[in-house]
Amino acid sequence: MSKVDSRYMEFSIGGQLYAIPLLSVKEVLPEPEITDVPNMPSHFEGMMNLRGQILGVFNVRKRLGAKARAADATNSEVVIVMEQAGVSVGMLVDEVTQVLNPDPDKVRPAPLKEDDQSKTYISSVIQTGEDLVLILDIVHLLELAKYKREINAA
Repeated sequence: MSKVDSRYMEFSIGGQLYAIPLLSVKEVLPEPEITDVPNMPSHFEGMMNLRGQILGVFNVRKRLGAKARAADATNSEVVIVMEQAGVSVGMLVDEVTQVLNPDPDKVRPAPLKEDDQSKTYISSVIQTGEDLVLILDIVHLLELAKYKREINAA
């Protein structure tokens, strides 16, 4: 029986730490050229060309309603290219910070009420020292099922 890979890629947005399952990550890129697409939701940043594959790029900051980057931020944003629910997409984040391999007892359900909107996309929480890292359910956060239907219809 194979052991389940419970590692996560941790990243920051507006000073808050988030993470996604490492197995869904394909690569991390310095911010590529992104082409705007009119009449899309505000958190859809646009499209990018990744070695001939066209990917949608989502701005996770806008989707989460997180605070804006500091005006003096010296490093540019990065795109995490990932595949989830049969869809490859890019996620624009402030920076990738580390790979986490937490003890299973450090991963806890998010203490949110059932009617909290964020409960649909924050699946759990990891305590790393003094920090709390929110584990995101990207399928729900970015509405990938809806996105997949739209790109298949195109």
